[in-house]
Amino acid sequence: MLIFMLFIFLVATSWILGQSGGTSARNQLDKATATTMAQAKEALIGRAATDANRPGSLTCPDVSNDGVADGVAGNCTSFIGRFPWKTLDLPELLDGNGERLWYALSPGLRDNPAAQPINPQKALELTLDGTTNIAAIIFSPGPPLANQNSRPSNAVADYLDGSNNDGDNTYVSGPPSATFNDKALAITRDDIFRNVNKRVLAEIRGPDAPGGPSYGLRRYYNDFGNFPWADSNNDGIADVGTSSGNLPYNDLELKALPPLPSIHLAVSERLAATGQLPAT
Repeated sequence: MLIFMLFIFLVATSWILGQSGGTSARNQLDKATATTMAQAKEALIGRAATDANRPGSLTCPDVSNDGVADGVAGNCTSFIGRFPWKTLDLPELLDGNGERLWYALSPGLRDNPAAQPINPQKALELTLDGTTNIAAIIFSPGPPLANQNSRPSNAVADYLDGSNNDGDNTYVSGPPSATFNDKALAITRDDIFRNVNKRVLAEIRGPDAPGGPSYGLRRYYNDFGNFPWADSNNDGIADVGTSSGNLPYNDLELKALPPLPSIHLAVSERLAATGQLPAT
């Protein structure tokens, strides 16, 4: 009896240790996946904030699994594919299972003139779990499910599960199961424009530069001794006597930015008319 009880104890202890070890291993894999997905999110937000021509825009997904975004002049081949790590000048990003990340892009933020205007009020197409105005979603596909036996491939259905592979703009997340093991990380419109707005406003203000600023409100003041009136008819040119209206972007020589009709300007009549700076 004592030998039998000792045997049962050893078997139970071995099972508990095995379960603990398995949980620890899964936690390590999940941690590696979360870190990689966070890197991808940070890179996309940084890219949107620093884009030379269309701040707020994002690169196309990679559909050929070479790390390079696929599309012509910002018109994407597909709005879902793998994460374009080479285009974003990153090392290859793998999840905890050794799989490359996947990436869905809201069409309204593609880097193409047809997507203009790109601004914080733009309605975006993607949803995740019913949440609207999602700019992009990063996916870790996890290990293959029972019906995903064609890996490696470039087919979305071999990696993403359920409604995440049906070709529409509605995506979901959820706990792992026998039929679903995607991990999803959303980038919201606010995530993007929280950083993009700072960049755009800095451009409008104009840089500190030896010999004087070359563009922006600082350049205008440097050249004329006053700030411009606002624009009342969306042509990008200041209209005398308009103290509150759209930004006169054509007068500011904002070469690094596209037309910005969604940016508004309020200027003191004293500073616009006379150029006199207040005493304080």
